This record gives sequence, C-alpha cells and structure tokens, in this order.
Amino acid sequence: MQRIAMRRITLVGAIVLAMSAVACDQAAPPASAGPAPEAFLLRATYTQALPPEDVFAWAPPVAITGDRTLVTLGAVPAIFPGPLLPNLRGRTITRVGYDRIVGEARSLGLLDGDGDFAPPDVALGAQLGRIELLVDGEMRELIGDPSRVIQCVREPCIPPPGTPEAFAAFWQMLTQLPAGLESEFGPEFGYRPDGYAILIGVEPTDEPGLPPGIQAWPLDTPLMDSGRPIAAGQELPRCATFEGADVAALTAAFELANQLTRWVDRDGAAADAVSIAVRPLLPGEDVCRDLYGIGS
Repeated sequence: MQRIAMRRITLVGAIVLAMSAVACDQAAPPASAGPAPEAFLLRATYTQALPPEDVFAWAPPVAITGDRTLVTLGAVPAIFPGPLLPNLRGRTITRVGYDRIVGEARSLGLLDGDGDFAPPDVALGAQLGRIELLVDGEMRELIGDPSRVIQCVREPCIPPPGTPEAFAAFWQMLTQLPAGLESEFGPEFGYRPDGYAILIGVEPTDEPGLPPGIQAWPLDTPLMDSGRPIAAGQELPRCATFEGADVAALTAAFELANQLTRWVDRDGAAADAVSIAVRPLLPGEDVCRDLYGIGS
C-alpha cells in the first residue's frame, strides 16, 4: 500500500492531446441514461514523476461518467501547430455493458488484494497506469504498467489472474472500447466538457518562421485576475477553473485557436499577450486543486 500512496503524489491525466471536433461533427448526444450520484464510474489515467506543468494538459484516454457516457480521445492529425483542444468523443453505455467491464476486471483477478499490479522491476518514476473503477458502490484503484502485455507463442494469450500482465490486458480492453461490446453502446457524438482548467502564462511554444496568432480573451474577467498563482511571490503562471456559463464562450474561442495562439485581454496590447495550456474537465476532475492545491 505504501507504493500506491507514493504514486498518488504524481497522478496525472492521459498522455496525448487529440484534434478538436469539427463543428459539423458535433452531433447532439443521445438521451442520458439518467444521472447517478457518482461523478464517474471509471477513469483511466497515466501517472509519472514529472513537473505539474509538463502534464497539465494530459487527459484521461478513457473514462465513463456517472450518467454512463464513455469519453475517449479522438484521432490526432499530423499537423503543426495542432489545435488547442483535444477531440473528445462520447458514447452512452448500458448498465449491462458496464457490468460486463467490471466482470472482466473480476475474471482477471484485479479486484482481489490491494490493487497494486506494478511489476517488481519497474523503474522509479516510470510511467504507470491508474484505473479507478466503481464496483458495488466502492471506488477501487488499480495501479500497473499498461505496456506489460503477455508474450505468448500460441493463442489464446490469456494472462494469469492477478498479475501485471492481467492489468495490461484490462487496460488494453478499456482503450479499445467498444470493441466486443458494440451492442451495449450508443452512436458516437462530440463530447462537450463540463468546464476547463487553464494554466495562464506558461512558457510559450515558438516556431521559427511561424509567428503566433493573437486572440482576444473572451470573458469579462481579465486573465491576470483569473484563478490564483501556482507559486507564492509571482503572478504567473496562474491556474484557473471555469465552469457554467463561461464554458460556451471559451469553447467557441478555443476552437479558433491552436497551440501557438497567445491571448490578450480585450483592452490590452498585443505585447502583453500570454500563452495558456487548456485541460477540458470531465465530471469529478479538479486539476488546479490536484496539481497545485488551488481550490475552484
């Protein structure tokens, strides 16, 4: 258990950013299966001993929200500069489908013991996977190495239950959903986040010969008045959380931006423009609090 507690210090979100959804692809989501008291039922994230600023924009590669919506990252285009927002995709899942996912974790022996399935030879500070899974009303935490896939000579490649390889097999299943469970999922739609965590004043990304675009901050509250500094004695960077009525205006502005875009308040000068990092928030996430101890 001590190993798991140590890793919680560096728990962060997923490993890549994906392309923002094109407006015409933003189909309305199907009717919800009904709200649940839990913010999420399942969440898979990567953990690694890196500075918070380096992992701020990482998002979970797969999550299932409390209303049983599967949220994944869409395809990544080979362009630079890439879009500012990831391409979040959503699909509803039936209760039977979720129960089958839990059943797979149980059959792999992952619901027994303390949940630590990290290989004994894993390097200190190496990248690991964390799976949070609601089972019989209790949130279970599983830690392991997603890359520790079983190596076998003949099919079927079934890992022994309760092993690092069993964890890797379950991780692969989650990141390939809905494969094998297609009948339990609804059609795909563009998923809109509940809010955004924004790191203001990050080190800008510069590309020789490609000047950054300057865009007006869309909210009335100035950037320098948003959120709180992440360190005492300095104004930047600042971490801010935006929810509610601000989300629509931010989404519209962010979809017009890219990774090089710098932002300036409406009455500010272009010379004062700053770079930002953006993390869409899924239900149950509070990135500013988790990484910097800054409340919403």
